[in-house]
Amino acid sequence: MQHFDPRLRLHFRLRPQHPWLLLRKMLLPVLLLFIISITTTFAQSDLNYLFLSGQVTNSENGAPLANKKVFIQSDIAIGGGMSYTEVMYTDDNGFFYDTISTTALKGSLHIYAFDIYDVKYEATEYFRFNWEDKYYCNMELAVFEHASSDFQANFYPSRDTTDMNQMSYYFNDESIGSGISYWHWDFGDGNTSSDRHPLHTYKQPGVFDVTLTVTSDLLSAEMVTSKIVKKLKVGMKDYYHFGGHAFAGYFPVDIGTAFLYQIIEDEYIPIDTTEFDEYGYYIFPQLIGGEYKVKTFPSPSSTHAGAYLPTYFGNELLWTKAQSIKLEETGWEYDIVMVENTEYSSGGGNIEGRVFVDGKTSTIENAEVILFNETDNCLTYIKSDKDGAFIFTGLAFGTYKVLADVPGKYTYPTIITLSANNPTIGGIDIIIYDEDIAHGIGDDMVTRLTGLGDPYPNPARSDINIEFELLQSGQVQVFVFNQSGQIVDKYSSHHHAGENKVKINTSKLSSGLYKMMILFGNEKHVKSFVKVN
Repeated sequence: MQHFDPRLRLHFRLRPQHPWLLLRKMLLPVLLLFIISITTTFAQSDLNYLFLSGQVTNSENGAPLANKKVFIQSDIAIGGGMSYTEVMYTDDNGFFYDTISTTALKGSLHIYAFDIYDVKYEATEYFRFNWEDKYYCNMELAVFEHASSDFQANFYPSRDTTDMNQMSYYFNDESIGSGISYWHWDFGDGNTSSDRHPLHTYKQPGVFDVTLTVTSDLLSAEMVTSKIVKKLKVGMKDYYHFGGHAFAGYFPVDIGTAFLYQIIEDEYIPIDTTEFDEYGYYIFPQLIGGEYKVKTFPSPSSTHAGAYLPTYFGNELLWTKAQSIKLEETGWEYDIVMVENTEYSSGGGNIEGRVFVDGKTSTIENAEVILFNETDNCLTYIKSDKDGAFIFTGLAFGTYKVLADVPGKYTYPTIITLSANNPTIGGIDIIIYDEDIAHGIGDDMVTRLTGLGDPYPNPARSDINIEFELLQSGQVQVFVFNQSGQIVDKYSSHHHAGENKVKINTSKLSSGLYKMMILFGNEKHVKSFVKVN
């Protein structure tokens, strides 16, 4: 029996494709920890519980196979370090059950059995405890056996897609045999039906034993009856998987890592990280529906290290330009073509700085600092060391831009010009605030925009206003971002010192939550507002 492996769908490509929310200051250290020391498991002291139920059936006629030997084994590579092995036998209805307790946050189980010819049939079941500490896993494993009867009850359930009520299911009869004229359904909640393909709505969530009994009515033969029981999960969270290849030019990246962030309103929550397999493929299994972003890094030991840059899904370097994955179903083609380094001339120039947490009270290790040339082509990137320091060396004289990329934190570049008279520029401070990232050189980061109020009216309909005071005249820029970090409106104008007000037209914006970013020199301030129609 063959099983589809999404990683094998493509080994190379002919040409690259270009085409919660409160206590944010408490969330920031979590985000930084994720950046600094990401691992493939998030240890926790409380136990999580996996309630596993499965059914082994005959692939010939769908009949349940009793007393069938079943093997369960965890995948340590994917299982967050959980090691588990068990052997059990099915009951009269073909079911096997197991309850597993673990401190692992995620994992996978290989479940397999052998047919009469000792051919192995297997399935992989993923689980994840990011959102709840219990998971009910219900699976079916079809194994070849010689059918003992050509009269067999069978069915499969499917959710009623015409109704938003996730408690409603169609039960589709797939019984085999001649002269079937009677169907009796027991939905496991005290309700029954005699329809062939009934629709049933459950009143409460749970795991239900659904029984179908079919009976023949042949005049020339005795009445024949067959029954089958299947388990149905109702009203529980839906989970999906997704993955894709990471390409370096025409071929998959040999060694690398993918990072996963869930976007909840305006917060980026680190969820998981995974290594590429030998085909350059990454997989994030067992996720709830929602909006996500993925960023891929070539490993320092990769043959592509240095030549290709960390890249988001959508083939972009920065999270504000990256494409979101709006997960509503399982998908295996979220490929990422990594951005290639731009070649640049070497010289005697150096750029040095440090990355700080809000208030410059502590530094950040492993923050990604990106270097652009003056035409916004990315030249290279570096990660800050244990003291938060970074240094770009051997640069030709010219103008450069330096910024940091932290998902969910808006960036504003520091512009630097290196020359023979000024070959080394140091003291560049990159400060990651609760709301944004500010950049500046040494003590030049002085607040000259004060008295910034909250946007009003909020919620906004046709327009939104922001008031502030400038200690000196200068250019004020305002950007409006949606929840995905995309710019949906912008404003730029010279303002005099004193009290000022900016009005932004919001009539064409769709309903939702937005960020308003106000820039003045190296200062940046971010405010939120809601748009309603």
